[in-house]
Amino acid sequence: MSNIDYKAAYARQKKAREQADKLLEDKSRELYEANTTLTSAYNRLKQQKTQLLHQEKLASIGQLAAGVAHEINNPSAYVKSNLTSLNRYRTKFIAFLSELQEELNQGKTISYTELSEKHTLDFLMEDFEDIINDSIMGMDKIASIVRSLRDFSRPDSDKKKLFNPNDAVKNTLKLVWNELKYKAEIVEEYNDLPDIYGFAGGFSQVILNLLINASHAIPEKGTIAISTSTIEGGIKVIVSDTGHGIAPKDLLKIFDPFFTTKDPGKGTGLGLSISQNIIEKHGGRLLASSEIGKGTTFTIELPNGA
Repeated sequence: MSNIDYKAAYARQKKAREQADKLLEDKSRELYEANTTLTSAYNRLKQQKTQLLHQEKLASIGQLAAGVAHEINNPSAYVKSNLTSLNRYRTKFIAFLSELQEELNQGKTISYTELSEKHTLDFLMEDFEDIINDSIMGMDKIASIVRSLRDFSRPDSDKKKLFNPNDAVKNTLKLVWNELKYKAEIVEEYNDLPDIYGFAGGFSQVILNLLINASHAIPEKGTIAISTSTIEGGIKVIVSDTGHGIAPKDLLKIFDPFFTTKDPGKGTGLGLSISQNIIEKHGGRLLASSEIGKGTTFTIELPNGA
């Protein structure tokens, strides 16, 4: 091959390599940009999903606000009444001490028994203990409701944490109690459960949705039963009601987003769909069975593992 032919072949090879490198660079850039776009879209979708979950949770709290306020107002009212009584007792104690001091200053012979009876000191001392104990119980109840509300409203982190399902169920029941107590007898059966890894706020949201749905399913007065137990490798929570039940054709669609059997304006149709997503995020499953005229049962199964 001549020297000229060799140079021409080398030039063609060099040009081909440059074109290949440019093509590879262009494709790499396109792939990077596509991956960046997909990552950004995924992050936005994840953020929107998290916001939707939290908004639905806050919407549930909004629905229960009046009931929660009532549950707080009751103990607040008798704590206030007790403080009024204590203030009145304080006035009586001051009167007793003033009269006692006056008698002593005048050097008179004092009959403590007569003076005590005059100011009903024995009754005041006995009632003091009851008033204080009742007030402490009332404040404990308020603190418990507020704590449950705070724990429920707090967004879950991305990492699973240990929590006890029994505690989550009981705390959620405190929030929804005023919604349930006029509609149903609540039957509770808790077995000892181990702490499990999961999202306590999300799990509580599921329980809240199931309890509210059970209440809405009961026309006048019925029963809502809650039970917990262990299963192989995990735990089980059952929420059942004696409501009107769900038709077989609707039972197939109850976990579909925006599907609802409630009257317009009484449900978003997202509660059960979100609940199923939360349970699946735990690696568990949410099952439903129902019979028209007899009621509905929801079963949550969750694994113990992280």
